[in-house]
Amino acid sequence: MRITPSCHQHSPGDIDSHITSCHQGKQRSDHFSDCITRGHTVDKASRLLLFLDVVETQSFSKAADHRQVNRSVVSKQISRLEEELQIRLFNRSTRSLALTDAGREIHQHALRLREVLEDTDDVAGAYQDGPRGVLKITSPSHFGRTYVAQAVRLYMERYPDTQVEVRLEDHLTDIIGGGYDLAIRMSELEDSNLIARPLAAHRHLICASPAFIERYGMPKTPEDLSGLPAAVYSRDGFILDRIRVCSESGVEEKISLDSRLKVNDGEVLLSAIKSGACYGMVSAINLNDEILTGELIPLLTDVPMKPLPSIHLVYPHRQYLPQKTRRFSDCLQEVVGTPPVWEQRIPGFDSMYGYGKDCGG
Repeated sequence: MRITPSCHQHSPGDIDSHITSCHQGKQRSDHFSDCITRGHTVDKASRLLLFLDVVETQSFSKAADHRQVNRSVVSKQISRLEEELQIRLFNRSTRSLALTDAGREIHQHALRLREVLEDTDDVAGAYQDGPRGVLKITSPSHFGRTYVAQAVRLYMERYPDTQVEVRLEDHLTDIIGGGYDLAIRMSELEDSNLIARPLAAHRHLICASPAFIERYGMPKTPEDLSGLPAAVYSRDGFILDRIRVCSESGVEEKISLDSRLKVNDGEVLLSAIKSGACYGMVSAINLNDEILTGELIPLLTDVPMKPLPSIHLVYPHRQYLPQKTRRFSDCLQEVVGTPPVWEQRIPGFDSMYGYGKDCGG
């Protein structure tokens, strides 16, 4: 949901007295340009939201394009904000734009202002017939292409008064700073300021092709994997090159793999395993019918392993969860299923690797 800044025909006052929009139902860029066109005064709250646009786009010109006004208008409004606050927000040069120390602190206050305005709209939206406005989502690439895309189609069919922006990125993004309504996380959760809802288990298999097994034999124990060529997932300092085995006492043991191939893409990893060049540890999410058809064979299925962190839906910390976010979350859960569809495609998966048992917390 976009923020609608306020504009007035009188002098700007304090933020608290001017955060209410003077016209409902328009996108903020259109509304801001309307205020300028009519000669109305732009208040401090609106300038702070404009300041956020400049910070997030890292450019006066891009912020102006977003607001559909001339660059000079943006520059003038930021200068007026600096005059009102009696501080410099940016260090400017012909080639760079950087926040001052004061600018970084004001940026945090501006983010909170935007959140208050969004929460106000969300409270009102809860009384509407259905979700409205723009829903901004970030997701890992493969999961986004496969499952988020399906959920987006379902969501937009059910709620035609909505718009969706999806960013597929295989690195952690700043949910608050990026203005996201929802993020899909497939790693350990660290930020306690965010709200997380479990979506599905994230479990994996050790797989090899029939050709690989014919060449090297069927391993009986984790130690049998020693010296065999493995393909592993590796990205941005993270590498999945150890099997986390649960001993009979429930203690986790880590067994290193002989990583002959390291890749940062699940599809490339799967292709290498199918080729017979390597065996590998594969997320069940990346599989289709390879186990069912016999194209890949699970290895060491009687060895208890610790699962990967669950997949979570992560939201900005707000008292009121927007209706658009709640409804999309429901659509995504419907697409993913319970248990998740990727596990349903693997015969007997629930009994493999001792999943469901505790392993060292």
